[in-house]
Amino acid sequence: MPSRRDWLKTAAATVKTAAKPPYIPKVALLDTQMGSENSGDQIIMEACGQVMAEVLSPDATPAHVATHYYSPELESLGGSIPILCGTNILYTHMGDQRQWALPHRLRSLRNVCLLGVGMNNQDLDDPVDAYSRLFYKAVLHPSLYHSVRNSTTKQKLEEAGVRNVLNTACPTMWTLTPEHLATIPRKKASTVLTSVTDYCADATSDLLMIETLKQEYEHVVIWVQGSHDIDFCLDPIINKGDYQLIGPSIDELNAFLADPDVDYVGTRLHAGIRSLNLGHRSLIVNVDNRARSIARDTGLPVIERSELAGDKLVRWINGSDATELSLPWEEINLWKSQWSRR
Repeated sequence: MPSRRDWLKTAAATVKTAAKPPYIPKVALLDTQMGSENSGDQIIMEACGQVMAEVLSPDATPAHVATHYYSPELESLGGSIPILCGTNILYTHMGDQRQWALPHRLRSLRNVCLLGVGMNNQDLDDPVDAYSRLFYKAVLHPSLYHSVRNSTTKQKLEEAGVRNVLNTACPTMWTLTPEHLATIPRKKASTVLTSVTDYCADATSDLLMIETLKQEYEHVVIWVQGSHDIDFCLDPIINKGDYQLIGPSIDELNAFLADPDVDYVGTRLHAGIRSLNLGHRSLIVNVDNRARSIARDTGLPVIERSELAGDKLVRWINGSDATELSLPWEEINLWKSQWSRR
């Protein structure tokens, strides 16, 4: 029978050699959907949630903290890794921004990791100012890779001294594999889904787009994504009774896109990406830098508003080009893999 001393030695050795439980990082998702009147933010957050569910342990349950409005939870993020999800929420002049609600004590916001975030179009051509450099240095995680949605954002952050940045495109695109894209039809559908953008209304261009689609398709359906798409954009230019309107529920969008005989042509970036994900030919009309910058990096199908007056839109509608994208899979996988190492 072993002595008490021998038993203690054996027990100590067992404790010493026992496998450590896996490290589960405490994560908080800085949620751009909460308090938003734009259904596109829901599309982004769905994608970000799916990514985090894939890379984190099933035992990890991230808290959700709003970015669009102040909440007391912002003051108690210490000890967690806040993941800032999607949207163009970074600025060259962060002192002037009103999009990202910050804690009263900025020191409460540390070690933020970016997931598919972009640089806002406002003052985009300006250099990153001194305050913004200090802000990014103080707030962003110093060693984790940051995922940004385009090369412009990567360049601006590097200009600010943040070097651990990967251009991964938007997480809403991470399911657009070559195998999936090969299933997207190459011929025109009988119905087209279109959209307008309330914060960037252009009555002449919007009407031209809708009238062209009406001439080329049997049915034109309008997706209402923003809270003012109708009163700012549609009411001044069309009789709504002549068109079917859907939205802003994402479930309604998904249900409509369950019909395979639908193309998408519109100004809303994430309605276009959702359409691609659900197997539809899609063309996004550029109204700002968001789709334009992603298209420059990935080949996302886009057209400039200024080109609507020519024949480029009609040629795309009646063409038969395959949908082909060049996504940065190595960078996407590198961002994902850092979570399994922690």
